[in-house]
Formats: sequence, structure tokens, C-alpha cells
Amino acid sequence: MIPALTLTNIVFTYPGTSEPLLDGIDVTFARGWTAVLGDNGIGKTTLAKLAIGRLSPDAGRISPTPNRLHTGYCPQNTDETPENLEDFACDWSPQAMEIRRELGIGDDWPWRPGTLSDGEAKRLQIACALATDPDVLVLDEPTNHVDRPTRERIIAALRSYDGIGILVSHDVALIDAAASSCALFERDHVRGRNITVVRVRPGNYSAASMDAQRERAAAAGMARNARRESTRIDAVKEQRRRAATSEIAGAAKAHRLVNPKDHDARSRIKKNHNPSRLGPASARIDAQATAARERAAAVVTATKRYDGDIWMDAESSNRRELVRLEPQIIPYAPQSPDGVGAAAISETAGLKIPMLTVGPHDRIGISGPNGTGKTTLVRTLLRTIAMREQYSGIPLPRLTITQNTTDQDAREAMRRLTALTPTDRGDVLSAFAQLNVDPSRLLAGGNPSPGELRKLLLCLGLRDHPHLIVMDEPTNHLDLHSIQALAHALAGYPGALLLVSHDEGFLECAASIRWTLHSDALGGAQLTVS
Repeated sequence: MIPALTLTNIVFTYPGTSEPLLDGIDVTFARGWTAVLGDNGIGKTTLAKLAIGRLSPDAGRISPTPNRLHTGYCPQNTDETPENLEDFACDWSPQAMEIRRELGIGDDWPWRPGTLSDGEAKRLQIACALATDPDVLVLDEPTNHVDRPTRERIIAALRSYDGIGILVSHDVALIDAAASSCALFERDHVRGRNITVVRVRPGNYSAASMDAQRERAAAAGMARNARRESTRIDAVKEQRRRAATSEIAGAAKAHRLVNPKDHDARSRIKKNHNPSRLGPASARIDAQATAARERAAAVVTATKRYDGDIWMDAESSNRRELVRLEPQIIPYAPQSPDGVGAAAISETAGLKIPMLTVGPHDRIGISGPNGTGKTTLVRTLLRTIAMREQYSGIPLPRLTITQNTTDQDAREAMRRLTALTPTDRGDVLSAFAQLNVDPSRLLAGGNPSPGELRKLLLCLGLRDHPHLIVMDEPTNHLDLHSIQALAHALAGYPGALLLVSHDEGFLECAASIRWTLHSDALGGAQLTVS
């Protein structure tokens, strides 16, 4: 096993974009797990792919070179089939058996990947990546789509890996349990410019974030002191200038009052009121002022974030009830992402629900273990709304953002954005910026990252003034600051919300009504309301 993987002065630009995404980046990944954190679209996945040779840098050096290493990669999206899936399906070695046990992989899972829930598919992806025993392993958002028990299984599996692990994630519980260091993408403001740097800090997320906070606080204090000193010197300079001006004016007045023939008196006035004596002092003050401004400009501080209101004349419905489901058992359809596969579904398997209603201002959080039927429930609600619209002829404006997005979704979102009028485009980008994104990166070209895409879809959808917003796993792919910004933004939405998530902290902030799903002994699940 190699002791470390070092990237030096890395530059990378995506084709069709005007600015490099990564410019002069230095980072070293040691053995053990290093968590890579940063804002959406800042280049985390790109850096990880560069490290293992899936992308090639425009400039810079990677040592050892990736083509000399055995590398593994687990992507963000669960719909990507592992390259070694067939090999893993036929591998019954002790190592493969241990991986299956740690992650709870069913013997038949590799043979029916299309029937697995997102959480099960993610576990299978990780198992296939670990089974190759790579020198360097990249896991990109491995706990997206998974519930708490699955996260614990993933943590146990990660702890058994002894190579160089690169963990692209914003799951604090995962990072605190598995990472020994954190590589933080940080946006610095220095000399009037915003630049991106990567700083590796020791410890898990809790330790690294505290270290970063102390550093930012110290830098902010230095900046305040430098600006205060610059202001003080400028005030002294202005005071000296006024004194010199007053002295010159006094000398002129004295000359007028003295007898022109009294040469001795005029010489004394000239000597006592000679402004040239202030020249050296003025030059010293100018030098001090320049040096103070330079020190203030050179202080590195964190780039300002914008977490604010995104709603564009949002409104709620005047209906007393948007949708109702009567008490029933919603069956798990064969091949459903929520089900456990057509062969394993019993005739009675399904989701048992009480009467459910969604009011015009309800903020509903839906949670439960993988495979209990959360997505099936949402699809049933949306199908019921569509049937009611067809029957009544009255539409319900709504925005639905699914948990999995594609490259086609990204291209379509960018097409919609560029087709807007300049005014409307400005409104969308202004809202986009409030969700902790730099719009200039989006305008520079290329497709948005998965996290940026979810924010863009939300901001584009708001132009249609929805009365209901449905988001399935809204925090997937979002960085920590963006999750906070989204929760803050949703708090100001006046309409109805349906949020499906495993992120309990997010649901506590964003939802006031909880629909919780629990597995039952018959292979189905039950829903409780609180």
C-alpha cells in the first residue's frame, strides 16, 4: 500500500467553460479516510476523479501517477451499475463474504439491481467498490438515499478498509465516525478577489470545522485591526494636511500685515511658516498609510455567504384541502424502487395508512427505513391529485423534485434558464444565490453539479407560483451550508410542503407534521402521524 497520494498545483477546466474549475490546487491524501467537503459545484467530485485518473488535469502533477495504482470509485447516483457487478455476484471468497455480511447484501441483489431501493443499490455499489481491494478508493456521497441502520453498516465497512480513502460527503455522522482528516474547499477573499483553496485539517468533521472556525475568527479579527489602523493613519494624514493648509494661510495673512520694507520680520515669518518642513513627515505618513492598506488587503478572510429569501410572489392555495387519501393498504408494485423485488413480494405486502390529508399550509415531513414505501406514498398522492384535476378541471399548481436527476435534467434546466428574459433570468439567479451558490460558476458554462441542479430546479419552478412543493430527499447532494440555507428558505414558503428525507435535523427545521413509516412483520409497513 502506498503511504499517500499528492496532487500539486492542479489546474482543470471543463470543455466549453471559460474559467478553470480548479486552479493551483494542492492537496495530499494520506492512508485512512479523508473527507472532502465544500459548496455545491466547487469541484469536489472533479478533484476526486482527478486523483484516481478518471479525469486528467490541464496542469499540475499527481504522485504516484494514477495509472500505476489500482483505484476504485463509487458514484453519487444509484442508477449507475458497478463495472464489476457480475464478478462480485460470482465472488464467494472470504473477503467478499465479509463485505456482504457487513453491508447486509442479499445473495440475489447483484442479479436484480433494477428492483433494489436506492438505499439497497447504494450498499451494492459500495460492496462492489470495496471488493476490488483498491489502493485508492473514492466514495462519492455514499449515504445519500440511506436510512440510519444502513449508515451504520456503511460506517462499519469503511472502517475495515486500510488504503487511501477519499470520502466526498456532507454527512456529519459518517465523517465523524470514519474520517481521520478533512480536505475542505474554502472560498477565500483576498485583495478584492475570491479564490478557491483546499486545506487539509486533522481530525473528523467536528474537529476540522472547529479548527476552521477559529482560523476564520482570527482572520476576521486581523482584518478588522488592519482596517482600523489604516483608518487611524488616514485620519492623522488628513489632520496634518489641514494643519499645513492652515499654516500656509496664516503665513500669507502675516505677510500682508507686515511692512514690506521690514525684511527681518518677513524672514522670521517665512522661517516659522515654511510648509516644506512638513514634507518628510507627510512622506512618512503616506508610506505608513500605504503599508496599512496593503496589510488590510493581504488578510485572507472567508468569502461572504448569502442565505436569504428566495420566494418570488409565492402564494398558498385557497382550498381547504389539497389532497386526501382514505385509509387503505397501498400495494408495493413489482419492480418498484420501494419494493423488495417481484419474487419476494407477498400478496399482502404494502403500506398501511390511516386517512391522510394535506392542507394549504401543511408542512409535512415523511421518513422511515429504506424499502418501506416513502416514494410509493408520494407517487400515490401525486396520482390522486392528477385524478382530482381531471375530474374537476381545476389544476393544482405544484412543483415536484425527485430524488434522482439525470444529465438530461441538467441540460433541460440550463435550456429553460437561458430562454428566460434578462429580467426573469436575473430573478432566478438572485434566488439561486440565496441558496449558497455562486451564479457566476453556472453562467461560465457546463452543466450544474447534482447539488446545484436541485437548487436550480427549485428556483426555476418558483416562477410558476406552486401551491404545493414536493421534494424527495431534498438534502441529497447538498453541502452543509446549502442544507441550512434550504431549511431557512423553506421556512418562508407560504404554501404546502411534502418533504421525504432521512435527514432528521432537516425535517425538524422544515416540517411541523410528521408521517413516519415503520416496517411490520408481514413484509410491509405502517404509517403513523404526529
